[in-house]
Amino acid sequence: MPPHEPCAKPALSVVIPTLGRPTLVRTVASLISARGDLAMEILIVGRLADSRVSDEIRRLADLSPALVSLLPLAFPRGDSSEKKNAGARAAAAEIVAFVDDDVVVAPDWPRRILEPFADPAVGLVSGPSLVPDDTTLIARLSGQTLASRAAGYVAERYATTGDAPVTVKWSRLIGCNMAYRKKLLEEIGGFDPAFWPGEEMIAAFRATRPPRHPLVFHHGAWLYHYPRASLWRFCKQVYGYGATRIRLVRAGVECEPATLGPAALVLGAAALAAGAPFYRPCAWLLAAAAALYALGVLTAAALKVRETRRASDFAIVFLIPLMHASYGIAEWVEVFRPNRDLSEIPPAAA
Repeated sequence: MPPHEPCAKPALSVVIPTLGRPTLVRTVASLISARGDLAMEILIVGRLADSRVSDEIRRLADLSPALVSLLPLAFPRGDSSEKKNAGARAAAAEIVAFVDDDVVVAPDWPRRILEPFADPAVGLVSGPSLVPDDTTLIARLSGQTLASRAAGYVAERYATTGDAPVTVKWSRLIGCNMAYRKKLLEEIGGFDPAFWPGEEMIAAFRATRPPRHPLVFHHGAWLYHYPRASLWRFCKQVYGYGATRIRLVRAGVECEPATLGPAALVLGAAALAAGAPFYRPCAWLLAAAAALYALGVLTAAALKVRETRRASDFAIVFLIPLMHASYGIAEWVEVFRPNRDLSEIPPAAA
């Protein structure tokens, strides 16, 4: 599947940076199914080492009325960012969307993600990332933890309340569900490879700085994003978020105080735990703080169960502390050991 020369200019180019995982097949199939009569191209950027994956993608491409192309690229550093940039450069449409290789888009997602661009002032659009039902328990709990009140404003990314597009801050962007005007993306220099897994955040900040275009969040342009399927991968994911937050602050991005809360929580708990054996007030404060924290975790879990009506989701009480600890530790590590490469190494570049 070499890069194609489209006969007619598509209305939407969809870029999928990938490591060639089997989930890619499901993602491409959902995009093809959702295409309708829209002129759309799908650009898969990455090497497909698994022959079963490449054969299925080729089969879908042969059967699809959409234009499906493969750019077999891999990069030793900043792989995800570099793949997004390569896909954007190859895109034929004026609107370029980016999705991960482990999502399933809504039946009308292509049309919905394009709707806000009818306003020429809009340069960037994002939509909700929902937790699918057909996944493992750990994966579901990982997603529901990030969608809980314990995750702060991040939980807003999982909401489908209402249907009308709304203007939001740059930090409300969802990297696995976003679309840019290609011209705007070129103006800001694309995605910075040094910021994985936060290349979308620094790009959104640069794109929405005055006098640039606003970010529109369209609740109707939703997709399912399959969460991490192990506790280790979940902690690694959140660790990357925490490290990236410090990198963003260092780069001059607006500092949102709430995002530094996990670092303060980790430092405070460590200080009180160290002083508790020697100073009784430290032990009292530690016990009181632990009790308040536990109450907050239990409340967040209860609210999530009320929302999902699944008793099993109460088990996020065990993942919420892991989320806060991973995020907070990463923030401190990034302060003292900055700019370590956190990207997933593609098999062909390892």
